[in-house]
Amino acid sequence: MSVLDRFRLDGRTAILTGVGPGVGEHVAKAYAELGANVVISARSQDRLDRIAGEINALSGGRALAVTADAGEKADLEHLVTRAREAFGPIHIVFNNAAAGVVYAHDGGLWANSDAVWKTAMDVNVMATWRLTELTEADMQAHGHGSIIAVQSCGGFTPIPPAVAYGVSKAALLFLVRELAKTQAPHTRINCLCVGSMSPDGQEAEIHRGLGLAERNAIKRFGAADEAVGAAILLAGAGSSYTTGSTVFVEGGRVGTIS
Repeated sequence: MSVLDRFRLDGRTAILTGVGPGVGEHVAKAYAELGANVVISARSQDRLDRIAGEINALSGGRALAVTADAGEKADLEHLVTRAREAFGPIHIVFNNAAAGVVYAHDGGLWANSDAVWKTAMDVNVMATWRLTELTEADMQAHGHGSIIAVQSCGGFTPIPPAVAYGVSKAALLFLVRELAKTQAPHTRINCLCVGSMSPDGQEAEIHRGLGLAERNAIKRFGAADEAVGAAILLAGAGSSYTTGSTVFVEGGRVGTIS
């Protein structure tokens, strides 16, 4: 196998959650370009239809759009069923959906209501657990499974008032380590920690005044396509001896905490 062939995904089927005009869209298009069948999901059908249409318009592109709320078990069951019906066994799961962030203008610390806590845990933790359970049989049969959980800097360092979000992301980190131990050798499970990113690398209005870029060693927001290389690495044979680990694409925020 050549070096570049180790990053091909020909014939593999990838499920991606939380696909929107950011990291999810760029990763979905990259996986498709490398030969994968991609099943993209989110709560917005219009957005999914646009992205799937753009992938299917490419030579060899194969994409299916399925509306799903990653926090709902029934939706995830439906997502996996549709993926299998369209493309067969699942090889890759890219857990990109995230929820539960609160800001100071939402009411501060105590805006982390019971409902916010439940949503954060269901989307940020339980979705990875559920999709691992739902796809285990496929991955055990073919022996080439890769599950990627998108992690946040908030899982490593406090970012109040987003307490529920941060705690759920910290829980996700340990869940990935637990699953990596139990699902080996047929499935590798890793985290991809992304930092402050936007589709075009510009600070979003909702983030203004929070000083996020200043906390990074690189001192800027990341563009969503800057996470693609790490997502490709973790998906296929390029990382065949890597599991239970975290790859950081966060401008050095976590790596340079002092």
